[in-house]
This record gives sequence, structure tokens and C-alpha cells, in this order.
Amino acid sequence: MKGIIKKIDRINFGLMSPEQIREMSVVKIERPDTYDEDGYPIESGLMDSRLGVIDPSLKCRTCGEKGGECQGHFGMIELARPDIHVGFGDDIHKILRSTCSECGRVLLDDDEIEEFTEKMEELHEAGESVEEIVKDVYKICKDKKTKEVCPHCGAEQEDIKIVKPIDIIEVRKQYDEEGNIITDDDGTPVTEDYDLTASEVREKLQRIPDEDAYVLGVNPEVARPEWMVLTVLPVPPVTVRPSITLDTGERSEDDLTHKLVDILRINQRLIENMDAGAPQLIVEDLWKLLQYHVTTYFDNEASGVPPARHRSGRPLKTLTQRLKGKEGRFRSNLSGKRVNFSARTVISPDPNISINEVGVPEMIAKEVTVPTYVNEWNVDELKEAILNGPNVHPGANYVKKTINGKEMKVRVLDDNRELVVENLEYGDVVMRHLKDGDIVLFNRQPSLHRMSMMAHEVRVLPYKTFRLNLCVCPPYNADFDGDEMNMHV
Repeated sequence: MKGIIKKIDRINFGLMSPEQIREMSVVKIERPDTYDEDGYPIESGLMDSRLGVIDPSLKCRTCGEKGGECQGHFGMIELARPDIHVGFGDDIHKILRSTCSECGRVLLDDDEIEEFTEKMEELHEAGESVEEIVKDVYKICKDKKTKEVCPHCGAEQEDIKIVKPIDIIEVRKQYDEEGNIITDDDGTPVTEDYDLTASEVREKLQRIPDEDAYVLGVNPEVARPEWMVLTVLPVPPVTVRPSITLDTGERSEDDLTHKLVDILRINQRLIENMDAGAPQLIVEDLWKLLQYHVTTYFDNEASGVPPARHRSGRPLKTLTQRLKGKEGRFRSNLSGKRVNFSARTVISPDPNISINEVGVPEMIAKEVTVPTYVNEWNVDELKEAILNGPNVHPGANYVKKTINGKEMKVRVLDDNRELVVENLEYGDVVMRHLKDGDIVLFNRQPSLHRMSMMAHEVRVLPYKTFRLNLCVCPPYNADFDGDEMNMHV
């Protein structure tokens, strides 16, 4: 893969506007199909070759790279009706509760807006969080929403409720024919719950001016409140959701692709019904179904929403499930991952080694290697290691050479040892066995404090367990009832 080395200056976290999603996408996805009878990706389908390719025999129609080289490209689905993003349900509720139902201005007077804006700008310049100030703004506005009129247009305010995860409800006061509020016997206004549609929510958010959005904790430079309601859905590249071929020869699609197929099917039906002038009830039912599929595409464990399931009855693993939890992308693949040059085995006590030493079994010392550059001071020692071969300690397993700009790896075997030694040059890298005096990191999980991982000097010993002086057990919280520890070279 061709890499361009650049220095990252900063990372901005914001929302993508519908225009940015359209600019970023290379194809508009319109067909809920994946492959044709011959096994080729369908044009404008979810596996369109402009979205990238996985098959090494195919070429990406966007960048021209082969499968494995192509990073993948985004597509998009134009939604027939707007849909609320499940991740922003709470934020939308807070913003609507803090703004005027009519003019969209924040329910603070001009002096308060100016005061809060100045405070937030000061904190921004100091590099501090504005979270507490935004909380104060929401609190003041929440109290004003139910008791007062809008300080900007004088309109009566209706309270806003949320039914988790994304149903926004406006509590509307009832008026008689003369325009007076109808009240109960105890003087409480009679109210009626009205479900706001995603389009109405988007219109309300659109009315909020940039300077008011800033006070509500939305930076208009990188986000606008109405972008929390989706009108265009980005379709991830094929490389993110590869299909696998089963032993029977059938193709099995990824869970994200299954979900996108559902979204496309309902979206298509909704467009057809709207064009045919179908009754409002049918259109609303399809819209709710589309909202359900978009919600479960982002989060299939949202409270109050039944999870989307596979034909087998297994719940689908969608975007949020890929990221969160112990098996998610962060904890499983980024914070914790499998590494080379490491070993793990049971620990046992050895009072005869120093507290800064660790006893390493010979079989591990022969497997875990240390890359060492050949120079005039160590060339004889490394030649001896190569002549010992991979099976005698201290030996060597590989030699890395650079020939005409290409790196070559030569495996040291019993029958080619002499030849490798003859061709050994300064600058080559010999992957020699771990030997006495090497420094390694030694770790016992759970790593609760920094002394759970410490550096030790290697002492190669017989048998199959790591040996540890009893005095270093307390910082590791180790005992010898079957504990295992990790060593990193």
C-alpha cells in the first residue's frame, strides 16, 4: 500500500453535513442487491465495485487498486424522509427544551446570551471544558420553558418530553374557541401529547441561529443541530463489511450489509407509496419502519427497541456493538491486541536468582528472538550464534538482508548455516536467541498499577516455567498456585 507520511496537527470532532456526506460518497446506492448470478457486484448495489473491492482478482473502479490495496470508499443512501440519529436522541431533546417552539431562539435574554458566550470563549481559549456552563444553560432554559413566554418573540411555550430512545413528544396546551387555555377544576392546564415527526424536529432545529447554537454547546463551525436528523445515510466501504464464502460455495453477507438491505428495501417502498399517493397512515407506518431500521443499524441494543435479528434468531451486531464492550474495537483490537516477541507461561519461585532477574525456560529463549544489527564488535558472536543454528542455545533463527532496496529474510537451517555465515555483512539483522543479560518487560495481569509491569534481566534456565524471586511477588500480587505471567522482549 502506498503511504503518505504526514504530521497530524489536530483532530476535530463534529457532525457531517448532508452536503459533506454527498461529496464524500462515490456512488448513490439504490438497489438492495449485492451480487448477480455470475458472482459479480451489481451496479448501484451494496457491493458496487466503486465502494472498493476485497477480491484480489478485481479492480476498484474508483481508485484502480486491486483488492487488498484499495482502502475502500463511501457511498450514500438518500432517505425518502428524515430520520433521527439514535445517538443524539438526548441531545435533540435538551436542545428543543431550551429553545422557543416558534422562533427557535434560545430561552435566554440577550444579556444572558452575551454573558454565557463570553464565559465559553474564555474557557475555549484556556483549553478547558465548557460542559458545566452548557449544563447551566440547559437548567435555566428548562425552568423557563414551562413557566414563561419566549423573551424574543413572546410565544407561549410547550413542554418537550422524550420517550427513549428517539420519540420526541410535545405537550400541547388545549385552547377553547375563544383562544383561552382549558384548565382542570384545580386550575391545571389540560394538555395533549403530540408526537413530533423527524421532519418537524429537523425544522425546529433548523430555526436555531448559529450564535444560539454555540451557547447550547453546538459549535456551528463543525456541527449544526439539524444534522442530528439524517437525510442522507453514509454507506461504509465493502472493506468494512466483507462477505465471506462458506464451504458450500454460498456467500454469507456481513450484519451491516443485512441491515443496509433492510433500509434500502423500506426506503424504496416508502418512495413508491409516496409517489403513488398512498394513504397517510400507510406512509407513516413505512416511515416508522424506516426509522426502526436506521436506529438498529446504528445501535441494535437501544433501550425500548426490539433488536433486529438474523434468520437464525441471533441479534445482529451493528455499528455500536462493533465498537463497545470487551470484544469491541477499542478494548479488543486497539488497547489490547496480540503481539509478537512475547511469551506466557506459569510462574514458579526461585530464591537463588536476583530480584531484578527472571528465569526464562530455554525453549522460550530459542523461540523469542532479539533483532541485532551486525557490526565489527559483535560479528564474531553473531557468526557463532548462526553456526549454532535454531535448535542449539544461544543460536539464531533468521537473518534479514537488504538487497537492491528490498528486504529479504533468510531462515537459518542446519544445512545452510555455513553459507549464511559466509554471506553475513555489516548492517544485516540477525534474529538471535534471547540470552543471559537481555532486558525484558515482565507483566502480571490484571495490570492495576505501574509496578504490574517491570523490567527484568534474563537468566536462561532449564524446565518450562518462568522463575521469579519471592521478594518481587508483592508488586505483581503474584503467588504460585498456577499464576501465569507475560514476558515482552
